Amino acid sequence: MENTLYELARKRRSVRRYGTKHIDDSVIKGIMKVALTAPTSFGHKPVEYVVVRDRDTIREIGACKRMGGSQINGADAVVVVMVKTADKREAEFWIEDGAIASAYILLAVEQYGLGACWVHIRNRMGQRGTSDEEIRALLGVPDGYTVLNLIAIGEKAEQKSAYTDADLHAENVHYETY
Repeated sequence: MENTLYELARKRRSVRRYGTKHIDDSVIKGIMKVALTAPTSFGHKPVEYVVVRDRDTIREIGACKRMGGSQINGADAVVVVMVKTADKREAEFWIEDGAIASAYILLAVEQYGLGACWVHIRNRMGQRGTSDEEIRALLGVPDGYTVLNLIAIGEKAEQKSAYTDADLHAENVHYETY
């Protein structure tokens, strides 16, 4: 039996340079449908997203991170991954919930043959405050949410080799005991 998820995962590499091709809205919606299937702690579903397609807004979002935000420039879409953190009961595992959803997005993007890159936002500084605060203000996100990361999506303008079995650190897997 072919391990199709492994085949997809081994091809998925971070892409930081994007072509000019416009991604059809139906593809973005398909990617986001996958994101909505991601499991969350206790089934609370606290992860929410803002999908940004406007190039000027994408540049403004990138500027909300003092270092490393410009790597989203040139992307055709950016997904802002945020988690509802106002309710402490729902927020206990907010980082894990957002990270799992982000991993689903990254794999879905690869399934469509597109490139993507995770851009870390949590605990990062912007120009005047935290990156989280600046992004939420820019996008009109209400209080009670925290931005974990961004995912830039676009046509791949760089090609990276897929991982091979030789690239895997099999020694990192332990069975029964360390």
